[in-house]
Amino acid sequence: MKVERLLAIVIMLLNKRRVSARELSDHFEVSLRTVYRDLETINAAGIPIVAYPGASGGYEIMENFTIDRQYLSLDELVAVIAALKGVHSSTDDKQIGQLLEKIKALLITAPSSLQGSAHPVVYDFNPWGSTPAIAEKVNKLREAIEKRLRVRITYTKMQGDATERTIEPVTLIIKGYVWYVYGYCLQRQEDRLFRLSRIADMSVLTEEFSPRPYHVDKLEWLEEWDTAERISLVLEFAPRVHVRVRDMFAPEAIETIQDGSMQVRTMMTDDEWLNGMLLSFGDALCVHEPVHVRERIRDTVKRMTKLYE
Repeated sequence: MKVERLLAIVIMLLNKRRVSARELSDHFEVSLRTVYRDLETINAAGIPIVAYPGASGGYEIMENFTIDRQYLSLDELVAVIAALKGVHSSTDDKQIGQLLEKIKALLITAPSSLQGSAHPVVYDFNPWGSTPAIAEKVNKLREAIEKRLRVRITYTKMQGDATERTIEPVTLIIKGYVWYVYGYCLQRQEDRLFRLSRIADMSVLTEEFSPRPYHVDKLEWLEEWDTAERISLVLEFAPRVHVRVRDMFAPEAIETIQDGSMQVRTMMTDDEWLNGMLLSFGDALCVHEPVHVRERIRDTVKRMTKLYE
């Protein structure tokens, strides 16, 4: 729409200072004649546009004309930008990108040292080795949520079982670096959380749905995420893996014993993930307690040994 394009041009001029007509034409995919008309409209609306001729010329908003920052300080604006960049990096959401441009425009009169400096905290919600697949799922689900359309998914549970589900998505949740969709599952007839990385196939249906009452802010996250039983573990690690151990466990859970080994006492869910995590340490780990986990790891190692005999 023309009004949206006019606003976007103003934001671009506030943010980039000087922009050529050709750059505006290419960016908005309109003719040069349309760009000139838009600039005249903006100027007539009271936002002074100045034209500069020459190879480095272009259009910019008259110096000292700025948007009021209202109640946000420069430091607060920089903090907001840092947080939005982190969210934008994991979703590639166009609306967040546009919001970033608008907020950046508010810094146009900030000291140059502040404009070019980095925020003390960098937010990046992308896991190591991430692919665009999660961002694509996020965008599809976001569109379905906005249009209130049902979604059919193929979902794989922790145990490896794949099932077909039809859900009414309500909201997207990022916890740590993991994305989830929360919504009503027609097969289970109840609200459920689905981890996006476990959704193999997904299609947005044409079936609309009426929103059901939900209170996502009152969810018991521990119960939602960890449905398996939590058990107490006593683990002993060899000194050579001390860095990895300190990365994985809280300092208060680690005790360094006489020979340099580390004993860890912790609570974890008793599931397949636990087995894989323990086995990943190889012979650098000995499970002392509980007995059933110790025996399970021992039996797995025996089966693995037979594969290589």
